[in-house]
Amino acid sequence: MLPYLPGEKNGLSSIQKCWLLVLFLFLVFLNAKPCLAQEIPIELVWKFKDAGWIGIQIEEGNYQLKELNQQASITSFPAGSLLECAWGGYAPILRLNDNPFQIWRGTQIELRALDSAGVFKIQTPDGQSIRYRGSLLLRWQEDHWSLINQVEREEYLKGVVPIEMSNLWAQDGLEALKAQTVAARTYVVKKLQTSSQITDSPDFDQAYLGKEVEGKATLAIAATEGEILVDTQTQLPIDALYSSHNGGFTEKTENVWSNPDSHFSSHLDPFSQGMGGAADQWRYIIGADVLGKAFQLAPIQEIQLDKYLSGRVKKVRMTDQQGKTKEVSGRAFVQAFYPFGHPIQSQSFLGSLFEVQEITGQAQAKGQENTLGNWNPFTQPQLEGAKSPVNILQNVSMAPGPRLNRILSSSLGVRETPSPDGVFIFWGRGWGHGVGMSQWGAYHMAQLGYSYQEILNFYYDNIAFFKE
Repeated sequence: MLPYLPGEKNGLSSIQKCWLLVLFLFLVFLNAKPCLAQEIPIELVWKFKDAGWIGIQIEEGNYQLKELNQQASITSFPAGSLLECAWGGYAPILRLNDNPFQIWRGTQIELRALDSAGVFKIQTPDGQSIRYRGSLLLRWQEDHWSLINQVEREEYLKGVVPIEMSNLWAQDGLEALKAQTVAARTYVVKKLQTSSQITDSPDFDQAYLGKEVEGKATLAIAATEGEILVDTQTQLPIDALYSSHNGGFTEKTENVWSNPDSHFSSHLDPFSQGMGGAADQWRYIIGADVLGKAFQLAPIQEIQLDKYLSGRVKKVRMTDQQGKTKEVSGRAFVQAFYPFGHPIQSQSFLGSLFEVQEITGQAQAKGQENTLGNWNPFTQPQLEGAKSPVNILQNVSMAPGPRLNRILSSSLGVRETPSPDGVFIFWGRGWGHGVGMSQWGAYHMAQLGYSYQEILNFYYDNIAFFKE
């Protein structure tokens, strides 16, 4: 039933009533929630950044190739068709199937899927090959191709959830995958309110690898279709942040990005502890001289840590052997040694929740230059006077390997000759910023029988569930 129209009892004409009805319907349309068929534009920068040559092959479905220049042209592009886009030395060049390469002077190429079954594969000369659903836009950006995958939102999530978590978790952690799905869906809804597109990179947005990673996580996407997290007061989507592992303590947004958010608080997370292997506990060793060079200082003599309540490092104050000091944020310190572009391991520097221990050059000169075993300040009680190199080394096992005075760093390896400057050992927990949901903690909660709603309520504050 239509609502009562203002002025109806005042003898409005039928034309006026019709215009009021049109206006009412238009306002309803403006306030409507986005539909499930919303198409998401994803810039493919994670695996195809600065691509100079790419091949796109249609694997499933039917496509149209639209070349937009001064005179647009449309070509049928069925399954099996191949488009090669390259750089000819002074201009971009294209080749369609077995035809010769031709110079391209257009502005944009679109491979538009004509049905929901459309799947294409992007290939590079180095062997990179990833399949995607939906359509593809290609633009030449001075010296490389810019790629934008356009895909329906729920199909997009099929390429996000399995790489952010794992299809293998469906067996005993399906509720964690559901929680990840709702968080990922909320994230993209919120992001597209202020941005025209997102990226496929975990460094900027959410990891996305298209159809290549689809699997059993699809069950979680179907089970939570259209469901997002909204603020309890405004009913607007929240900024659903999450990280791999919070080290056993969640973090406030203002301690990471300086912007408070009522949906996040700092509290203990027992579910993340003991989960995630290297993400749970890691250790990074670095020579005092190498550490100093990283911050334009002489070999470092002393490090002091200023911490938040969570134990994450707010500031690092370094003093070198010449008495010069330098203070950097905990985040900047981590970024100096974070393994960008490399797989993580227990010898990586993964986050700002860490302790530091020093083994001086004098201790090594006395023959106490043992290699490190499993001693860890997070798992073993601190002994009285543990800052002393002797007491530290009493808790270090005699594992085989290079002596500490020959270590450059965990990432750089060893040096040819020993150094007299000592080393610093950073013992850390967690991987990522620690704000919002901990993926490993969510997995553990699911294993213990918690529902995805309970998982999300544990990691986010002041939220409600809304289904579009």
